[in-house]
Amino acid sequence: MKFSIIIPTYNEEADIGETLNSLIQLTYDKKEILVVDDSTDQTPDIVRSYASMGVTLIRPAKRGGRCEARNLGIRSADGEVIVILNADVRPRSDFLEQLLAHYTLGYDYVLVGSKVSNTDSFLARYIGAIADMDYAGDTSWMEWTEGFSCRRELAIKAGLFPVGHPIPICAGEDGFFGENLRKLGAKRVLDLNIIVDHVAPGNLGEFWQIRKGRGCGGPQFRRFIQRWSFGKIIARAILRLIKSTIIVLLVFPPVIINWKVSSFSMYGKRDLFPFIGAWFIELLAYHVGEWQSVREVMKAEELNS
Repeated sequence: MKFSIIIPTYNEEADIGETLNSLIQLTYDKKEILVVDDSTDQTPDIVRSYASMGVTLIRPAKRGGRCEARNLGIRSADGEVIVILNADVRPRSDFLEQLLAHYTLGYDYVLVGSKVSNTDSFLARYIGAIADMDYAGDTSWMEWTEGFSCRRELAIKAGLFPVGHPIPICAGEDGFFGENLRKLGAKRVLDLNIIVDHVAPGNLGEFWQIRKGRGCGGPQFRRFIQRWSFGKIIARAILRLIKSTIIVLLVFPPVIINWKVSSFSMYGKRDLFPFIGAWFIELLAYHVGEWQSVREVMKAEELNS
């Protein structure tokens, strides 16, 4: 069985080298590594330097966002199983052998565990603790994780990732793709013993942009995929803002929330107040992104009408 590892990249010069180093050290031989890149920084030059080590660079004709890059990678792949990674995810050396065991048993898509590696940053630790808390609870809802993989033929049958909209969807597409696989009757397995290492956003600028992107993705997904009216989208955004304001004013809910989250941190309750700070930043970034996205989606549809 051959694996095709697909990495969509946009201005990832700080991370892509270490990620490619981890991929060429994978001990399973039947694999290809495809980087679909439309960067404006040095990322493509870094990727080209790995060409002799089995890394293929694909440059799209025009920038179409993460979904389009993933779709291009899937169409270009010739492996039976595709593995979709972000540029800051580093699988361990036996990663593909561990995946192979599940595909040999007949599973169609595999979700795995992840560990944040840059734990010197409280923002990165916050992201890691949230993930660990999710893993410790009911995981039946999960349709995507870092290190996601599935059978290529099923990915194509599921319609790939959503594209062709006035604005490229920047969040929510992962779960949508997984749900489409499940609707096809695909067999899913979550194996938390398979671990990929993840470099999470560790400084305020990166954390803000990633969290704001989550907010931006909501209105895009609800408008383009779920076909909500703008009135319904705006009403939801207002209600979420009111709810968040009440939670903040009550003071105790953020403490209670992050008391639980900090229990999953390597520093335990010493991270309570840093995590409360991260939570506030995350909440603000989400709402800024959501309202920014509402405006951008409305403007884009006006231009395309």
